Amino acid sequence: MGGRSAWGWGLWLLCGSLAVAQSATRAAAYQHWETAGYQAFYSLDYRAALADFARLVQLEPRNPAAWNHLAQARLYREMYRVGALAAGLYAKSDGFLHARLLPLDPRACRAFLAADRQAMALARRQLARHPDGAAANYGMAAAIGLRGTYDFALRRAYLAALRDSIRADRYARRAARARGNWAGPQLILGVHDYVAGSLPWTVRWLAHWAGLRGTRRQGIARIRRVARSSAPERVEARILLAVVYRRQGWNRRAARWLRRLRAAYPRNALFALELARAEAAAGRRRRALRAYGWLLAASRGHAPSFARLPWPRIWLVIGAIQRSLRRWHAALAAFLQVPRIASAGPAERQQAALAAGEAEDLIGRRRAALADYRRCIALGGAAPAAKAARHWLRHPYVSGGNSR
Repeated sequence: MGGRSAWGWGLWLLCGSLAVAQSATRAAAYQHWETAGYQAFYSLDYRAALADFARLVQLEPRNPAAWNHLAQARLYREMYRVGALAAGLYAKSDGFLHARLLPLDPRACRAFLAADRQAMALARRQLARHPDGAAANYGMAAAIGLRGTYDFALRRAYLAALRDSIRADRYARRAARARGNWAGPQLILGVHDYVAGSLPWTVRWLAHWAGLRGTRRQGIARIRRVARSSAPERVEARILLAVVYRRQGWNRRAARWLRRLRAAYPRNALFALELARAEAAAGRRRRALRAYGWLLAASRGHAPSFARLPWPRIWLVIGAIQRSLRRWHAALAAFLQVPRIASAGPAERQQAALAAGEAEDLIGRRRAALADYRRCIALGGAAPAAKAARHWLRHPYVSGGNSR
């Protein structure tokens, strides 16, 4: 009898030890694929990110966080495909309000919504058992936040996105109360504080009445704390901080964070391009040229994200910066790149032809300048560029836009 009891006790300990070992192995595997997934995600390699996050779902199918990771990758892959992640789109000019995106892929949207709904359902089930659970509240806040991003960036349903933000804010605050030093809820609250402080006054009172309160200063402070931390959410916080700084016109501050992001994710062309634009907006022309030079060198490595950049506009900007530094030959070389790019549109080709003619005039090559002006006019005689070209046909261009 005693021997059987000892054997039973030993078997129970052995089974318990094996369960602990399996749990530790599963946790290590989960962390590995989560880290790998986000390395791919922030490198714009969504195919690899989706594969890694799908492994998380296989490892922990009842974990809302795993489904949120998968939903995020599906959402951002579609945002990237249609052009909703274009660098500069969320800068101070609010270009996203007027940007024309590619048509949405219904299958991609359904795939995102399915994963997002599953994350919500799992979080809701956990909240039914433990209403104050930090992980469940954060999982719900993250899932609703992703739905808000979908409503805002892809559906352009701004009131629905605002409602999503108000709902997500409530769950994020519960998660923060349950675990005050958790970076994830703090980041969500920081974004909501900034959004609440940026709303038009006609909408702000409604959001405030519904519970979405905060100021830009509070939001920036929260996001900055996460960005400076060692938490996994620091990468997303650094991206958001760079976006916020660009919107505020604090381009030098934005450039500091974008430089770190470019170094950490050199295959992400959006970070590199936004760094160059931030430097140019800050008036640091030589730094901007170095950033564009890095971009050109990196594009020769054939990372897919670099092929998608708006190269005609990039060369026009490089030429304009070179011309502002009175480097006429370098400016001309940049402008001449534009017609060699197959994706260059008529307006970009016309602008480049006019700029090339002006550079030729500044160098003293009048015959070449005349040919450029005629090419500009041939691309569309009614355009403002053509009007300027007709003027320079009669009067050679000189620095400052005057005639000789």
